[in-house]
Amino acid sequence: MTMKWENKLTREWVKQIRQALQDSIEVDGFDINVGNASFDDSEVTFKLNLRVKGAETREQRDLKTYAEMDKIDTAKIGEMRGEKYSLIGYRVKAKTRPYIVQNLHNNKEYIFTTAQAQQYFGLEV
Repeated sequence: MTMKWENKLTREWVKQIRQALQDSIEVDGFDINVGNASFDDSEVTFKLNLRVKGAETREQRDLKTYAEMDKIDTAKIGEMRGEKYSLIGYRVKAKTRPYIVQNLHNNKEYIFTTAQAQQYFGLEV
């Protein structure tokens, strides 16, 4: 990849650097993700996440904990407007919309409030 150096970091340049890093890093046994960046004109810092292949993400682990407290069935498939959805994670720092839901038809991810998650994925009593 060829990048023109402009004597200062720009958003586009940082995106290109992130993609080059992502494409170049491989370690057997790990899933690697070069994440968000913070930068100014002369310095950039990337978040780098290494996870053992096949291990659950933090959001998946947190889903088990919080779904139990909120009386939500993580195995249940919810149906909304003719589409099927599945719970895939929980965002601890997201106070208003913590539940991550995936559309099973197009694999797009959405975020739900606890009330929405309980409505569509609540435990049957």
